[in-house]
Amino acid sequence: MKVIQVKCPKCNTAISMKQRDKLFLCTQCNTLHTRDEGVEIVPYEIAEFNPRLHGDDLYIPFWKMNCAFMIRSKQVQGGGLSRLAAWLKGSSNTGNIMIYIPATDLDPGTFRRLVTLFMTNPPKYTTRFNFGGIRNLASNVTKKEATELADFAVVTMEAEQPGVLQYLDYTLTVNDSKIVYLPFMNTSGGLMPAL
Repeated sequence: MKVIQVKCPKCNTAISMKQRDKLFLCTQCNTLHTRDEGVEIVPYEIAEFNPRLHGDDLYIPFWKMNCAFMIRSKQVQGGGLSRLAAWLKGSSNTGNIMIYIPATDLDPGTFRRLVTLFMTNPPKYTTRFNFGGIRNLASNVTKKEATELADFAVVTMEAEQPGVLQYLDYTLTVNDSKIVYLPFMNTSGGLMPAL
């Protein structure tokens, strides 16, 4: 196995990490990049913790994707496309939606819960410059994988609603994406947002 020293694509500083991560943060110039299909600088934000919520604190990386959604045709029996209708505002078949996909390994139940939570109630936060000594989970979901998961998340969430989704022909286009490190507390009841 060949070991290669990872260097920042912006300032050429050597980057050392204690965990396996697909995203590399340069602490010298604060540039985040990935090396999935060549070197790509990734825009990112770090959300501020709610000062009243602290415990076993950690940051979880999410792919925040601004998506254009268009329904070409649909067939639903015994109900409507309730969540999509809310996102697309009224009877429109097109609109923009923000999708947050965890960029780290989570169990399927937690993954679904967090995707649903942030799609139905997008997080509001102020940003900070660094992690402030709070650990962050490793990122191991690529932007390409997150795009595929976003597509799956939209259909899965809609299929769980009352009524029977029989047919949905749509397009989901990711207009832009960034990594957002959101604050969480690790509690006995599971991961809880600390926004």
